[in-house]
Amino acid sequence: MNILPSVNAIDFIPHQKPMVFIDDLVEIGENYAVAQLSIRPELMFCEAQGLPTWSSIELMAQTISAYAGSQGQALGQAPKIGFLLGTRKLHLPVSFFEMDKIVTVRAERQYLHEGLGQFACEIYYQGYTISAILSVYEPE
Repeated sequence: MNILPSVNAIDFIPHQKPMVFIDDLVEIGENYAVAQLSIRPELMFCEAQGLPTWSSIELMAQTISAYAGSQGQALGQAPKIGFLLGTRKLHLPVSFFEMDKIVTVRAERQYLHEGLGQFACEIYYQGYTISAILSVYEPE
């Protein structure tokens, strides 16, 4: 486990604003990453009530991307484009992440082979846990 001193997540993902949601990569391990974001009006898809929780898949995918980017950076590689293939078992107990609240996202690698991977993801928000299994692919 390596708890990081608030590292800007955009340094690890191949996205550009306004499509960047996660703010900081706060913890990284051999098989997982933890990211955080603050819900604010300038986030893409934000509404008056906050950020719709259907965006959870993208928050999870960007955390996986930050994990992959940090692994690549350790090998001297730039962040690579990856693809979200699908998700399973997504349950959304609330409709929105409210403005000015902090959302924490954890993505844990279950397997990774020849670019194909599966991650168990959880979002922690105001006492709720949103979880899903994401399948991803990173081509060579």
